[in-house]
Amino acid sequence: MRMLKLLPLIKLIGTAVPLLFAVAAPSSAFEASDLEQMRRSGACPGCDLRGIDLADIPFERGNLVDSELRQLDLSGADLRGALLRQAPFSRAMLRGANLSGAVLDRANLRRADLRDADMTSTSLANADLSSARLDAANLTGAVLRRATLDGTRLNGAVLAKANLGRATLIRASLNGANLTDAGLRGAFLSETDLHGAKLDRTDLSGADLSAAQGLTQAQLDRACGSEETHLPQWLVLRPCN
Repeated sequence: MRMLKLLPLIKLIGTAVPLLFAVAAPSSAFEASDLEQMRRSGACPGCDLRGIDLADIPFERGNLVDSELRQLDLSGADLRGALLRQAPFSRAMLRGANLSGAVLDRANLRRADLRDADMTSTSLANADLSSARLDAANLTGAVLRRATLDGTRLNGAVLAKANLGRATLIRASLNGANLTDAGLRGAFLSETDLHGAKLDRTDLSGADLSAAQGLTQAQLDRACGSEETHLPQWLVLRPCN
């Protein structure tokens, strides 16, 4: 008899406990259903993925436009073709990630770790990559128009055929970077480290390299520019055809 009287109370507790956990759960915790959706389809519009390790989960053609990914660990993740416009990737771990063909226009990648990442043909127009680490990253054919790369490390990075038109690279480091056939029209490279950078057929028309560091005549002999290109006084540059 006593057991029958306790049944309503047991049911009430069984209902209340999950609710209490739901209320107590931190707002930044990811939803298991979001993760399952990501695994199944690679698409999860509007997902909150903060604080989750998504390494090695396929994101091919994923759409994460509204996601909040600050300080997320996506090392080695497959983000090919992902739509990540304006994504908040500040301080995100993306080392070795595959971002080829991804769209990261206006994304916040300040202080992000993108070392060894594959960013072939990635669109980063107007993106903020200030103080990010892209050492040895592959940015072949990447679009970095008007991107902010102040204090960014691009040592040994491949930027062949990349478009850096009107990008700012104040105190950036491109030591040993490959800029073959890259376009830097109107780019601003103040105190930028260009020691050993490969400038074969690089278009420097209208670029400001007047305070660039490590720039040599031998490098410029393989590049081209325009009358609007600003160089250190002791260097010259042939015009682009």
